[in-house]
Amino acid sequence: YMSIGEAENYRYYWQEEWNTNKPEWLDKENPDWEGNYKVWYWNKDWQNIIYGNDNSYLKKILDAGFDGVYLDIIDAFEYYEEN
Repeated sequence: YMSIGEAENYRYYWQEEWNTNKPEWLDKENPDWEGNYKVWYWNKDWQNIIYGNDNSYLKKILDAGFDGVYLDIIDAFEYYEEN
């Protein structure tokens, strides 16, 4: 499981400083899911967290022996179309 349209404050990549000084790509909290934040999924810094390097979320999943991943919040574009 990997959310690509939201950052989750309970995942390994979350940095405490984001609670008070969020990166530009970290957007509003999802009112239906506490601790989940909309992201600018097109931003390179977010992409690097998800799949762009050897410390990425995807790399950790593959290193754990999985050969695929369920992608969630792939419809994030709808949020930005409406807002």
